[in-house]
Amino acid sequence: MLKQQTTLWPISLSRMLIGVLWLFSLRWKLPPDFMPASGKGLMDWLLLEVQHPAFPFYANFVESIVIPNFTLFAWLIFLAELFVGLSLLLGAFTRAGAAFGLLMSINLGIGLLEVPGEWPWSYMMMAMWHGTFFVTNAGMLWGLDRWIGEKGIAGIIRRQS
Repeated sequence: MLKQQTTLWPISLSRMLIGVLWLFSLRWKLPPDFMPASGKGLMDWLLLEVQHPAFPFYANFVESIVIPNFTLFAWLIFLAELFVGLSLLLGAFTRAGAAFGLLMSINLGIGLLEVPGEWPWSYMMMAMWHGTFFVTNAGMLWGLDRWIGEKGIAGIIRRQS
């Protein structure tokens, strides 16, 4: 067990730092209007995905479904990123947070692949990190998952009864 903890500390530290990255990214898409005080907000980035599509089907989806229902999708994005950020930072329900982060990183990569000034490899690296957090169960060291246990919410409920 000691050897496993010794080798997992860099992954746990990385998990926490990427959690902070997700939380830090919320600053430019804050409710209720999902716009920052200055600079590009969520709607601006969605419009860039439509203007510079890597995949026409994806740009069509953003243009015809996401943008007309902006408030709904903005809340979903905000809450998902908040969950992933807190999950990774605290090491709580890390596998779920890592899975959502993996899917969101892939989604960002698909949407922003051709946007000028974006570096698509950053989204691939984020996806790889989230995959690593998922398979290593990175919340078991320096995280609340150690106390929550492998069974998640069911384990907490059983312990309290």
